[in-house]
Amino acid sequence: MKPQNSPPDFVGYGNLVNFMEERSLYALEGDIIEIGAFMGGGTVKLAEFAGKHGKTVHVVDIFEPSLDQTMSVSGMSACDVYEAFLEGHSMWEVYQEATRQYDNVITVREDSKKVSFDEKQKFVFGFVDGCHEESYVNNDFYVIWPHLVSGGVLGFHDFEYDDWPEVTRAAKKIIEKHKDEISEMVEIEGVYEIRSLLVVKK
Repeated sequence: MKPQNSPPDFVGYGNLVNFMEERSLYALEGDIIEIGAFMGGGTVKLAEFAGKHGKTVHVVDIFEPSLDQTMSVSGMSACDVYEAFLEGHSMWEVYQEATRQYDNVITVREDSKKVSFDEKQKFVFGFVDGCHEESYVNNDFYVIWPHLVSGGVLGFHDFEYDDWPEVTRAAKKIIEKHKDEISEMVEIEGVYEIRSLLVVKK
């Protein structure tokens, strides 16, 4: 059950979970990974879905908003955006409180460029919504993709969202490079009319 103190979900994870249900991703072997959790509002929804199907959610985030200095087209840094929503609260503490009751969440509090997984780790779904710099989007794809099973899905948040052009630039380069490994691409509408691009692995 969703805790009363669950923070808001700024992505639209309900639509992502519905997609996973419709595609029966729960029937595949592997877990779920989220790079960039912010306050955990989406993590909670992933954990609920994963829990129903005996899966684990791996969360990678450094939980230090000041470290993301990506500048948006509108002139605000990602840090400024995060801090505005946090309203003086600690990102790490808000996340901890939101996910406290879920024993199927493994949190890696680390810069995603320093994270790697054992070759035996498999994922059925991965979501990239960490630092909005092109180098990080590229890095985060490669943290997940080698472990994504056939039929699994990797999503990029903020796709073709004007404020964060580096995300779209990185995603398009990645897609072109790995087009022979991709069977399908689907765009999902989210909160604030910000879309996610979901890539299905052959």
